[in-house]
Amino acid sequence: MSKFHNKTRQSASIPSRLLREGRFYLIPIYYLLRTSDLAREGIENSGSYRFADHVYANKPSGKFVFGKFLDSILLKLKSARSMRSRYIYAKKEIYNLLESVQHQDYIDILTAPCGLTREFFEVVQELKDSNNPIYKRIRWHGIDLDQELIERMVSKKNKHALQMFFSQGDVLRECSYQENKGYDMIISMGLSEFLNDQDTLDFYKIAHIKLKKGGVFFTSGMRPHRLSDYLMRTFAELHTHYRTEEDLKKLAYKAEFRNMYAYQDELQTILIGIKE
Repeated sequence: MSKFHNKTRQSASIPSRLLREGRFYLIPIYYLLRTSDLAREGIENSGSYRFADHVYANKPSGKFVFGKFLDSILLKLKSARSMRSRYIYAKKEIYNLLESVQHQDYIDILTAPCGLTREFFEVVQELKDSNNPIYKRIRWHGIDLDQELIERMVSKKNKHALQMFFSQGDVLRECSYQENKGYDMIISMGLSEFLNDQDTLDFYKIAHIKLKKGGVFFTSGMRPHRLSDYLMRTFAELHTHYRTEEDLKKLAYKAEFRNMYAYQDELQTILIGIKE
């Protein structure tokens, strides 16, 4: 049965768990953290699309003046800065792809799971603002398990009259993908951080199958930040699988990606695999 891999919280009540563990002195910190919109979303919904998009947007918000101030501090942490970079890198790689496939009648780009696809909407708007007609030939696709999110994205793309196609499904199941001639690019950010190595490998294999020849696979991995990891595990039970560049490349190689490269920022590794 499909499950939300990013929903890692097990306890019904974090304060009760802290009390049972004899760490009652952390309970006031828990309630202070909840004044931050970012921390509260992480506590309530683990690594949700709202949590990720709050980091990408980089706009502090929270309850009262203190909550907004705390939110701004959390958004400045190295882990948040690095997490934010992956969506910026995704946009850069989309532009790189568009330069190489300008001759095609249509360009198919998939994000899996899709979340709020901030990178899609921003790229479309930037192309429109620069009067670049290529945006009319891009077909944007998104898959996500969250049906409520899919309905929201369908409503948003209809409002903007964009050529986007969103469907509900588990990206770890090949049957969730549309039957077409393959994607020019598949983007996956923040999924493998919640998957073990075998599930990550299975997903990489699906991505390889679903790409066109010469298609680009964009994915990412994180290295740990001690303070952020402690806060996430202690107050949100948000458990992350950390991987190095070497770890990502080994998994991609097993998935039949032979042409690949990677680059890094403070904590993030971006892996680019090209189907030969």
